[in-house]
Amino acid sequence: MKKAVITGGAGFIGYWTARRLIEEGFEVKILDNLHTARMSDKIRDLGLDIIKVDIRDMEALKNAFEGSDYVLHLAALLSVEESSEKPLLYHEINVTGTLNVLRAALETGVEKVIYASTAAVYGPSDELPIKEDHPTNPISFYGVTKLAGEAYCSLFYRTYGLKTIILRYFNAYGPGQSQEYAGVIKRFIERIKHGKPPVIYGDGYQTRDFVHVEDIANANFIAFISNVDFGIFNIASGKSITILDLAKMILDLMDSNLQPVFAPSRKGDIRHSLADIRKAKEILGFEPQIDLRSGIRKLIEEGT
Repeated sequence: MKKAVITGGAGFIGYWTARRLIEEGFEVKILDNLHTARMSDKIRDLGLDIIKVDIRDMEALKNAFEGSDYVLHLAALLSVEESSEKPLLYHEINVTGTLNVLRAALETGVEKVIYASTAAVYGPSDELPIKEDHPTNPISFYGVTKLAGEAYCSLFYRTYGLKTIILRYFNAYGPGQSQEYAGVIKRFIERIKHGKPPVIYGDGYQTRDFVHVEDIANANFIAFISNVDFGIFNIASGKSITILDLAKMILDLMDSNLQPVFAPSRKGDIRHSLADIRKAKEILGFEPQIDLRSGIRKLIEEGT
């Protein structure tokens, strides 16, 4: 039985990945600092304990990784806005924390590390869809910290032979997303549910590529079992929608007559986002299964 550790495993993506790995016969260990661990109860429902670990604690990581085959490194601070207010904290957790994870994995004989990265590393793009070899030019402190983590993953593979796969998630959505780091879909649903109009920052014509959390969980699983030693892959739907059309879709699905309201654009937000996912399809066998309308409908019906 293969053994996997998930850092930040009591969160949104961690829970769905743990569930998928268990279905595939993995033994799973969950590490989390429990700061935003919204899925803790559901994790325990899977029969898993949560080990409280801060990724800034190297010795705790080594103890937790001992005897494991794989590590999925999800633990991070995720807010673009907050990162501009607390850049040193973001560096400490997202950069130094990632370096600790890689060092601990190397020292304990872990076979492969999957690093959860983000489309934020690309920054603005005139070339759509975005391929993995697109220049990286992040425009937020958050994006910079995640790109630094990628650089360490690459360095550990080239220097020490530690297998590392970098997955650049685009806009994740689905059941269990925390309120603190909720994406636009969850925020729209919550406001409409309470009789409030969805708030759009900017003119609404900015585009995003949304990917369901279960598709991300599947990508994490196939990255573990792939014969790829190192690689960078976009994980997305490969389709984009304007935020205005997204708001209209959710209003329609919720039978609401509310109209969106507009607010000033936010610093650090990119204009357009659309992933080219051919590399992940061809090399990893990744194939998104849940289309946006179906995923949102299910989210509304089952609760967020």
